[in-house]
Amino acid sequence: MKLTKFAHACVRLEKDGKVLLVDPGTFSEDAVFERADAILVTHEHPDHLDVERISALDAPVYTNAGVAAQLSSLGDRVSVVADGQSFEAAGFAVRAYGKDHAVILPELGVPCENVGYLIEDAVYHPGDSFTRPDRQVHTNLVPISGPWFSLPPAIEYARTITAEQTIGIHDGLLSPIGLGMMKRWLGEQGGRPYLGLDPGESTELT
Repeated sequence: MKLTKFAHACVRLEKDGKVLLVDPGTFSEDAVFERADAILVTHEHPDHLDVERISALDAPVYTNAGVAAQLSSLGDRVSVVADGQSFEAAGFAVRAYGKDHAVILPELGVPCENVGYLIEDAVYHPGDSFTRPDRQVHTNLVPISGPWFSLPPAIEYARTITAEQTIGIHDGLLSPIGLGMMKRWLGEQGGRPYLGLDPGESTELT
């Protein structure tokens, strides 16, 4: 399976000629939307969900109820999934985890529903949360910036998930200096090999 990181929180997975997109949002490059056999969306914030460009694709979408409401014009192309549910998307085995977006400010409460995805028992994308999968993974995608982000829980999250490597995502707000700092912190303090991918860079999962 091949993983390609795109801007901010979007990744593309390729296996057996199929393409699975996760969180193609408004920050994502046009190249992200050239092809998709299926799409996973963690939550409804526009940096993870580009309604217009997703609607232009002829691909099924798997997501939570809040996102499904925004994509209602797509009809039965949209499937609602929830915590603990296993399903198949374009030949990829997927399991959903969690239900809450991380808190941005305590007085605002939980912003919206958020569901993470474990794909092929190998790649875990938590969306905007530090919800942990219940098993070992090959590649743990770790959010490294955002209004809700805090370094201590990010490091604890990276430490407690048994993974062969971590890759930073949700990084659209970081400068090159910030990206370098997060690589150092998560690599040295997170306890797992850290792979910092620039948008458009790929890695093969074996």
